[in-house]
Amino acid sequence: MKCRLSSRHAVPFVALLSLGASVAQADAERLEADLRAALEREGTLEIGEVSDELLGSTTSAENLTLTGDSGERLTIARYLVEGDYDAPEEVVLEDIELVDRGASMLLERLVFEEPGQPVLDLRDLPWDEDNPLAGISLEGLVMDQRQGKVGADLPWGDYPGRIEIQSLGASDVSADAIGSLTLTGMSGSSDNFEELGAGTFSLPSLSLTGLKGLASDAPTVDALELEDLEIATDRLVASLEHLVADGDMNDGEYSGRMDNLTVDLARMIELAPVDERTQLRLVSNVLTDGSGQLTLDADMDGTWEASGANGQVASRFEMTAADAFRLGFDSDLPVNLPKGQDPAAYFAGLEDWTELDTQGGDVSLRLSDLGVFGRIAPVVAATQGVSEDALLEQLRTQSEGFGIMMGPQIGAVLTGLVQMMAGEASEMSIDLSLPPSRQLQKLAQDPLGLPQALSMEVTMD
Repeated sequence: MKCRLSSRHAVPFVALLSLGASVAQADAERLEADLRAALEREGTLEIGEVSDELLGSTTSAENLTLTGDSGERLTIARYLVEGDYDAPEEVVLEDIELVDRGASMLLERLVFEEPGQPVLDLRDLPWDEDNPLAGISLEGLVMDQRQGKVGADLPWGDYPGRIEIQSLGASDVSADAIGSLTLTGMSGSSDNFEELGAGTFSLPSLSLTGLKGLASDAPTVDALELEDLEIATDRLVASLEHLVADGDMNDGEYSGRMDNLTVDLARMIELAPVDERTQLRLVSNVLTDGSGQLTLDADMDGTWEASGANGQVASRFEMTAADAFRLGFDSDLPVNLPKGQDPAAYFAGLEDWTELDTQGGDVSLRLSDLGVFGRIAPVVAATQGVSEDALLEQLRTQSEGFGIMMGPQIGAVLTGLVQMMAGEASEMSIDLSLPPSRQLQKLAQDPLGLPQALSMEVTMD
């Protein structure tokens, strides 16, 4: 059906258009005024054009250039306020470039979801734990700080090199916490990774939830997952295929898994100082049987249960070095909870597990030979210029001596290691019955009395 506009409708329709145009013009003028109020104190601001869609819901400013007193320059191709001007659905910045003191930052797109205001003062953001930013996302970040710093207040703002991020999205953002974050296509290079030296890294995928304590020195995260991390520096060359961790203790469980952490020892030896290469090559040959590639996998999980005013904490950890060894750890510890403390809240907020007030408990350690122990004696004997039999006999004598000085339990552990090197055993199990943690703290002042207090049993297979 077609709708016809008669002459009697013309005057009201024109009035409606005029009203819409005046409202649109008002929002455009407000945007320019708000931008100038927020930015002109930082330097000289130029704005190319401001406008508002007549029948749409976007107020925009184009070709913004802010020049600071020291020559720093910020340009924004488009600044868009989507939705109601006073309570926008989104604030979008497109094609951003910041040049400052020999450094630069390029950003294709930056989006603030439900920011609560059309123009943001990045020095005094209004979002806190009770009123977080609904979401923020960015695309196409390139930051180059090899010759200076751009002064941007970003998580990687002090990174001394070049960094690129394909995309990043976060929700429930405040100064101290992030509800969730996903990142894709991150890579970087630097001449100064502190103790690691110069190098590069790449991280195709990262996601996390429940990031808290950003304003502290020890932030925590409920869950994290990353894939295909690669690092190549002067002192470390490694890759990590997959890492996933769930540390949220509210459900009574935590877990983590690491797949294929590969350390390229051969390449690291080439990069090491000449006087260190021989010793490093010996270690590499023992660990990797000459391949120069050390691959590690790890798996862990744990639980807690409330029992009246107390709790029970159980954990399991296993790490495997391919063709070298496997190390396992199990524990089951009864715990005294702080008076009046809710168990779920206590375990969920626990940052330092050494703070646990345990009533004792059981701990088991397992060490399995996957090839490394058979390689130790030949390498050490060759470096000392003695036969393997002579070396093993010397080690047995030393183990017995330590057993006399430090107790039979320590002697049994050292003797067991010698048996594994001699091929007489392939696995060692150590079972410990722990005293209460308060007694352990006292024993820390007298380490020689620790083995007897631990009730240690060593088994060889």
